[in-house]
Amino acid sequence: MKGYRLRTLPVLLAVLMMTASLTGLPAASAQSGGTRASGDQTPPFDFNDDFYRQNGFVPENILMRIGTPGVREGDWMFDTTSDPTRRGVRDKETTGGWNASGALIYYNIFGMAMPNIFERDAAGNLTARGARAKEIANSYRAFLFPKASAGSKLDPGLPNRRQDNVFDTRNGYFSNNPTGIWILAFVVFTPKASTAEGKKILDPIAATNGRDLDGTPILQSASQIDGLVQEGLVELRFRAQDGSQGFPWVF
Repeated sequence: MKGYRLRTLPVLLAVLMMTASLTGLPAASAQSGGTRASGDQTPPFDFNDDFYRQNGFVPENILMRIGTPGVREGDWMFDTTSDPTRRGVRDKETTGGWNASGALIYYNIFGMAMPNIFERDAAGNLTARGARAKEIANSYRAFLFPKASAGSKLDPGLPNRRQDNVFDTRNGYFSNNPTGIWILAFVVFTPKASTAEGKKILDPIAATNGRDLDGTPILQSASQIDGLVQEGLVELRFRAQDGSQGFPWVF
């Protein structure tokens, strides 16, 4: 996400598509922003400026927005859409992860967001729409899993990830988050995870889900992550919302 577009090898994408087919996933499903249920074949077009503004965002301030200078042209293309909320720029990159209940989903990234993304008045205060947009942005968590072996940096880059992302699609995501904005929530195991007490809880998860690149259990649902937070086995870390640690949100 940071200064580049996510890339998925064609072979991996083919495997994901095949998995959807073999498991009987629906041919089409609801879509919000860039996160789509497995089997959804809706082309991933970026929203138009008016739609972003109607939802309290300043589209000119979207970082690395597809279709703009600085974003590799091979990652998007001009195309036509009949959707009045979208513009004629289609994302060509799709990757997979899990939704809140652990089901396979696909997602596209349309851009990143800093604090200036939210609509403000002439005095610099959030408008009602801007405040609502920020509330939504902070309500939907995209769980990322930084490598402990790399110091658990708050870096969403692919080399720093120990497993695929989990998206907290609870609380009416598909209807209540129309632009598909997420706050980055970095999942980090605590020292307690290495204790005998911690392993009693984590080993059964690993037996079911497998282990990630650090050897810790793969986590596949939002409730599982929240439960481990309550047990003190993982903690959630967020980038500073003043943007001093990089973009805190992503579309």
